[in-house]
Amino acid sequence: MNKYLKIATITVLSSTILSACFDNDNEIDIALSEVPANVITIIQNTLPGISLTEAEKEVKDDVIIYELEGKLIDGKEYEIKISEDGTIIKIELED
Repeated sequence: MNKYLKIATITVLSSTILSACFDNDNEIDIALSEVPANVITIIQNTLPGISLTEAEKEVKDDVIIYELEGKLIDGKEYEIKISEDGTIIKIELED
């Protein structure tokens, strides 16, 4: 493989890897205590009796979205996406 083809290949691979690292969408695991109280209250009012187990925070197009997982007393597990202002984006029953 000639020198210029190697350089071009490395350049393309490097830019692909870097673009994945600097994606505008940012999702991180957070403690439940870091989720705003209004978000927790809305989820508990929507799914009474839910016990939240996990939380993630995502910044998408400058909007903060929380993704929470929890379980009801009957054993059904849910994933809830909700914006910081309390707008429910999605409620999904997990299999």
